[in-house]
Amino acid sequence: MKESLRKWDFGRIFRLLAGLVAIIYALASKEYVFLLLAALFLLQAIFNISCCCAGGGCSTKRQDHPRQAYKDIIKPYKPEKK
Repeated sequence: MKESLRKWDFGRIFRLLAGLVAIIYALASKEYVFLLLAALFLLQAIFNISCCCAGGGCSTKRQDHPRQAYKDIIKPYKPEKK
């Protein structure tokens, strides 16, 4: 839980503010459907998740493998010197 509350960047703060504004708007205008939108934004801000993987939750670690996929089939290009 401690790790999810660290690293507050611009996107995370923006989602938090959007959630708070949506709560204020929903209560002021009595349009309670906006509370669902506010809950979505607040959960995204608290747990640092997003719909489009901007937080890095969908990234994979780069793995360098010593073997190559088509090493036996594709021969390296060696230009002839004249």
